[in-house]
Amino acid sequence: MTNCERWQSYELTLDGPTNGNPFMDVEFAAIFNYGTDHIHVRGFYDGNGKYKVRFMPKSVGIWNVKTISNVDELNDYQTSFTCTPAQDNNHGPVQVSGKTHFTYEDGTPYLPFGTTAYAWVFQDSKTQEKTLSTLKENSFNKIRMTAFPKYYNYNTQEPAQYPFAGSPTHTTGIFNDDSWQVDPQKTGFDYSTFNPSYFQHLEQRIKDLDALGIQADLILFHPYDSWGFARMGQAMDKHYIQYIVARLASYKNIWWSLANEYDLMAQLGQKPLSAWDFIGKTVHQEDPSGHLLSIHNFYDPPVHKGTTKNWFDYTKPWITHLSIQSDNVFFVPKWLDDFQKPIIFDECRYEGNIEFGWGDNSAKGMVDSFYRIVLRGGYATHGETYIDKPNTTRPIWWAHGGILRGESQKRITYLKQLLATNGFNYVNPMAVQGPHWELAVGESPDKQHVFAYIGDNQPEFEIFDFLPKDNIYSAQVIDTWNMTSTKLNERIDKNHYFHIPRKPYQAILLTKIN
Repeated sequence: MTNCERWQSYELTLDGPTNGNPFMDVEFAAIFNYGTDHIHVRGFYDGNGKYKVRFMPKSVGIWNVKTISNVDELNDYQTSFTCTPAQDNNHGPVQVSGKTHFTYEDGTPYLPFGTTAYAWVFQDSKTQEKTLSTLKENSFNKIRMTAFPKYYNYNTQEPAQYPFAGSPTHTTGIFNDDSWQVDPQKTGFDYSTFNPSYFQHLEQRIKDLDALGIQADLILFHPYDSWGFARMGQAMDKHYIQYIVARLASYKNIWWSLANEYDLMAQLGQKPLSAWDFIGKTVHQEDPSGHLLSIHNFYDPPVHKGTTKNWFDYTKPWITHLSIQSDNVFFVPKWLDDFQKPIIFDECRYEGNIEFGWGDNSAKGMVDSFYRIVLRGGYATHGETYIDKPNTTRPIWWAHGGILRGESQKRITYLKQLLATNGFNYVNPMAVQGPHWELAVGESPDKQHVFAYIGDNQPEFEIFDFLPKDNIYSAQVIDTWNMTSTKLNERIDKNHYFHIPRKPYQAILLTKIN
């Protein structure tokens, strides 16, 4: 009997037919039994006559497996394996905790401090290895990345291979509003036939990220497409979703992002807005591991009393968290209250010097956004878009990975360390009403620490009248840019003003002393 560690990937491989189109013609799945649990898991064809089914066991003990297929040689194969306890740094998949926060499944706290390198797995091998090395040197524990290659400014090279059989002609069809079907004109690809080598490479990189303790926030669709992958039609979209979920759902570090900028895809005529409910339900139903699932916007909602009416309906039960593009950082507490789900600003402008407004933020601006978002109870994702000259061919982190050239990542690491060493397994937002709207303030779960970000405001005296009654605190002034801490020789409570050194980008860390 074989063994599989808890929350790792168990794989069963059987030999089967190669004639016809095995991706379409052969149905292959397995039932995994543990006590009264009976879990149906879709299998997939991996080329060369190999049929596989993968499963992430969540319970220690003996699991029995029985295959189901419309092909006799793949049907009713029975085996079993032993799920052994998790070892070392295996904490399981990340899940929602306390409505608006995250933990690993074993209860270990998880605060996402992410970055973005959309198409890093489609670059040359040297750039990919450099990306992994850069990630190892930094503290990011999540990365946004695409399952399909990307075609956009500064990222116009053809990938080494494609997800489907065929070759590109760079022509795409126009969808029909009822079923978003592709026009019959040729796209150069057979969407019914996958290229297993492409997906084998993708999953190896996801395993490489897992070895570094990094969550792979995998974007299933995006608008920056020149191959027709954004316009495959409802039937082929479902076919693709079933295949990629079957391949990857057993990996504990997977998150599903239905799309990057789903609303832009509608505007460009790639998919109607009505498509996403079907796509989201399909991903949710196909994933036996129940990974985190969200969708990402392009257009910022008109902000009037915190309205989000132009966003996707994040109240849907299969949406686990909000993955948003916005720099309206002051509305985090409002949106937490509205949705009762975790909020991640996966795009709040990037540090860089690119010609687009979303990619010309300063390093100080990037750090400022992190403090304002995190101490209001949300989470933030980093991005970097530095170029040395127009139309450069040098790798840009946001698109290609490679190396980081900016300054914000060091300060983001410092914030992450400050939270970890002061008991902030998550942040309880404070000062959400009244005269302190410009502050970002969070309390640790044990109520022993309060962290307040003053930012570029420069008051000479301050009063924190939002502090709990009768609590007295010692204080440190945090220089968020120079990453230093200085003791403030004042005792602080909710009733008295205290003096603050006049300097921008400061924070105050309070420690309860009574």
